[in-house]
Amino acid sequence: MERAFERIKPGEQPPPPPPELLAWVRDTTYGSCAGLLYGAWHAHAAEKRATLDANEHATVRKHRLWKRTISDSTLHGVRLGSFVSVFSAVRLGMEKRRETSDMWNIVGAGVLTSALTGLAIPGSVVTRLKGAALGVAVGGMATLPLGYAVQEIETMLPDAIVEAAQTMRGNETTASVVPDVTGMFIERVEQELEEFTKDQSKQRKGRKWFS
Repeated sequence: MERAFERIKPGEQPPPPPPELLAWVRDTTYGSCAGLLYGAWHAHAAEKRATLDANEHATVRKHRLWKRTISDSTLHGVRLGSFVSVFSAVRLGMEKRRETSDMWNIVGAGVLTSALTGLAIPGSVVTRLKGAALGVAVGGMATLPLGYAVQEIETMLPDAIVEAAQTMRGNETTASVVPDVTGMFIERVEQELEEFTKDQSKQRKGRKWFS
């Protein structure tokens, strides 16, 4: 946030955007695109289930399908994009504030985002509070196993990949450097296979010695 009000003198290069902002933009874009695709699929599925009018012209039918596709794609794109945007902003903010990346960032973001979604339900204040409480419960139950799974997957990854990802987040000068994740993973698998082969050979030698 300090860079938003930082003055840049004439001739100076503007500082690069923070990695949290780039990650938030990426997540929001993915969420909006997923909502657009779901909206288009929903519109076509609804048209297939609808009863066709034999007297309706094909051009009118296609025009109605295109209108419904655009409407549903825009609606679901905005909804899912907004949800993912708030979720990503809260998660990145908690990760920056707590200076750690674990499952509780995902759980906290899911609970807060679901609560805000429940508050957006149209109705009285009591209805909105009930929606917020339901959102907290559903968000917590949904993101708790998700956060645990993401944390376990990160612990299973090679340490070099995790360190490279943390370096790219923290150091802005190396943000454009993409680590060779595939090579790191293959190297890790080869090392584990070599260790497994050595253990198997030792066990076989021990069996031959005592047989």
